[in-house]
Amino acid sequence: MIRCLAAAAFATVLVFGAPATGRAAAAEPIFRDCTVTVFPPIGVYAPSGHLGGPGLLLSGAGESDVPPRAFTWMHRQLFGDVAARRGNLVVLRAYYTSAEDKPFYEKAGFSSVQTIRIPPCASRAAVDAVAPIVGRSDAVFFAGGDQADYVQWKGSKLIEAVKGVFARGGIVGGGSAGLAVQGAVIYDSVAADAMSTETHTADAVKNPMEHRISFTTGFFAWPPLAGTITDTHYAVRDRLGRSVVFLARILHDGVLPGAKTIYALGIDEGSAVVVGTDGMGTVLNSEGSKGAYLLRATALPDLTYGKPIVYTVQISHVKREGERFDLLHKQTSDPWYTVTVDGSKSPVYSPEPY
Repeated sequence: MIRCLAAAAFATVLVFGAPATGRAAAAEPIFRDCTVTVFPPIGVYAPSGHLGGPGLLLSGAGESDVPPRAFTWMHRQLFGDVAARRGNLVVLRAYYTSAEDKPFYEKAGFSSVQTIRIPPCASRAAVDAVAPIVGRSDAVFFAGGDQADYVQWKGSKLIEAVKGVFARGGIVGGGSAGLAVQGAVIYDSVAADAMSTETHTADAVKNPMEHRISFTTGFFAWPPLAGTITDTHYAVRDRLGRSVVFLARILHDGVLPGAKTIYALGIDEGSAVVVGTDGMGTVLNSEGSKGAYLLRATALPDLTYGKPIVYTVQISHVKREGERFDLLHKQTSDPWYTVTVDGSKSPVYSPEPY
């Protein structure tokens, strides 16, 4: 079932309770039914014509923490130095209302911004039914929340529509959980949610084979993120250790068959990496945020259930505002340095990576 809301009054009964630990830390509204809601657009839809992408907007946190320059980058990437409103963005989310999506209209200069909320219990038919709305957009942004809700859409007409936007020169991206689903490998939080828990660095390094770690592949295949897993809120939530565990597990479990080198792209809260048609990424930072961390793993790890990880990776910290790096070929102008993660020690990092 799909509900289209009139632009006038909108009221929904919400129940606030403790969220599953795979979701955002704050209490979330949980909707009583499984209805897909298509919110009225902010602004007016207008066909855009030629698009200057494709491109990716990879934000370390949700919409409220996207660096302001990322909004203007979207418009410039699609339409060049055109000051007039142009282009249409669709925001996909599993929870909340459309209120947080106003900055895309106010700062990015789109003609319209429209939110579609798809509850986790929505039927595949209802998910597929909104594909035409997504397909006519020029940019798609996956909101924060829980990536387990998004990976359910794998293989749907909706995801094919998102791929179609990218293929015709549009921009695709996301923040927080919406960033987590952009990589070639996704830490999907499905097993963790089933166990009512979450994977943190502290537990992952002590037992890298823990059952709460699960992956999804084949969701998207963006060329700049080939062989790459993404992670979010990076330095703020100390997620580098769990990223190293994810890299080790991907190689150990053969998640990407035949792959000899696996990468992780960690983006800090308040930072974003915007990626143009040439696969070059640009780091955009809010005040105090630490940019992006590119990790490279090549050694086949020795992992045993219940035994702490000892594993070494190479890291390049791309941290400066406006700094560009070749995400497509995983090359940066910053030095690569070696960090060993030892889950039996405190601190677990040698040397400190942040």
